[in-house]
Amino acid sequence: MKSKLFIIALLALSVISCTREPIPQLEEQGGKIVTIRATIPPETRVAYDDANLSLSWQDNDQLLLAGYDGTTYKGSSTFTYVSGSGSKFLGTTVPGATTYKAYYPGNVITLDNNGNVQLPVYFWQQTQEGNNSTAHLRDKLFLSDTVAKATNNTFSLTLRSSMIKLNLSSIPQEVGKLDQLIYMVETASGVFKSVPLNVSGVTFSATVSSITAFLAFDPDVVTNIAANGKVRITLLGEQPYEWSATSTEGKNYIAGNRYTGTVTGGWTEKELINPLSFVAEYNVNPAGDGFVTDLTACDVSGYFTWNSADNINISGYHIPSMEEWYGIVPERETYVVYVNFKYESSHYGISKNVIVQGETINMTSDYRNTGSINNPAPSYALRYKGTDMVSAWKYEYNYDPNKEHTHMKITSRNVAPSETIGNIADETFWTTGNENDIVRYFPASGFYYYKVTYRGTEGYFRSATESSGFALYIHFNSGTPQSHTTYMHTRTSVRLFANPN
Repeated sequence: MKSKLFIIALLALSVISCTREPIPQLEEQGGKIVTIRATIPPETRVAYDDANLSLSWQDNDQLLLAGYDGTTYKGSSTFTYVSGSGSKFLGTTVPGATTYKAYYPGNVITLDNNGNVQLPVYFWQQTQEGNNSTAHLRDKLFLSDTVAKATNNTFSLTLRSSMIKLNLSSIPQEVGKLDQLIYMVETASGVFKSVPLNVSGVTFSATVSSITAFLAFDPDVVTNIAANGKVRITLLGEQPYEWSATSTEGKNYIAGNRYTGTVTGGWTEKELINPLSFVAEYNVNPAGDGFVTDLTACDVSGYFTWNSADNINISGYHIPSMEEWYGIVPERETYVVYVNFKYESSHYGISKNVIVQGETINMTSDYRNTGSINNPAPSYALRYKGTDMVSAWKYEYNYDPNKEHTHMKITSRNVAPSETIGNIADETFWTTGNENDIVRYFPASGFYYYKVTYRGTEGYFRSATESSGFALYIHFNSGTPQSHTTYMHTRTSVRLFANPN
């Protein structure tokens, strides 16, 4: 019996022994923690030292490494500066990646699914605190090494931003507390690009009349000053002032360079303008020789084809291009409508080139739509950010059941650079401080097509722009104002814009 038990036990042990296998090693899902080296050119040496014209790595600086296997993008990883190491960053490799490209600042830059850089919409927005301060430049210095390499190689980052130092003096004390400085240049005839700098802690007075300001900017956007191009510096404070000059030879802006501008006087008081003020108050009459006298009536306007509209001749006015219209009503993008009376949505940092008084201006806008299908409501916007025409906008659709006075109402007001879309979208904003509001009414005069007039719910207003044999128009209905195309022989209303001064 003992022998039998022993044999059974031995057999059991043998079975256990036969089924025992080594514990499998789990496949590594994450990357390895490694240290990389990253340098920046000593002549531009990421805190900015203006005295030495240099940059230097600082605690908590981060690089974003984009990992590749050959040309295939595998993902990204953030590496953090190792304090006191000189140029070392610690992070985790990307699984499957063999080489990397590096970008700074890694805490704000993102990459799309193909590894392309996506800067935040407000990346270039910056605030200088006090006079002659460069601290704000740290997160506005865009550096990269786009030559893919292994982590055991040193990444040599180059500066893709440019900087300008402005030494401004003899500033009138009437400017008072400074809110924003705008540096604007003419990059081509009639085309202007600007760099805004918010400022805090600077108030001009009888004893304070100068400021040294630093601005970081993208030289791929603010590319140059054209030969004989204009340069403007606007100070927005308690009273706006402007300095302007013409650059005879012009200048090309190059990534990584720092530029200097000096102004010692010549400041003039500036009157702020609102783009909506250049839109005529009334539609053109049927004869094409004057304006109607009712702001909202749908049945008094003239209707003009593409060719017949050219016969309109009212002194001081012209038919606007679509770029001029976009300065009033934002262009509808492929999948996005920025102003919408029936759908709640928000859009931030929308950049657009528009024309105001003959000048092409790049401006940024925020939008807030508050309505719904069952409860249409006004739409709001903060437009012309980054320019001296920053303004609040309110769009309303007012329906008349009798279809006699249906119209779109647009209200605009110049505001401080610090204003927000959140405040503007609060209806109480519009109940006070409205003494200088600019208001325009656009009647739903519709269009005339093959002897039939369609009006009372929609408005069509032609532009001077055509595309592929179609006329371009601005159109509005109970849902949204938007850009629109129609046949050249369709007759629509005309709203004129004032000629440039």
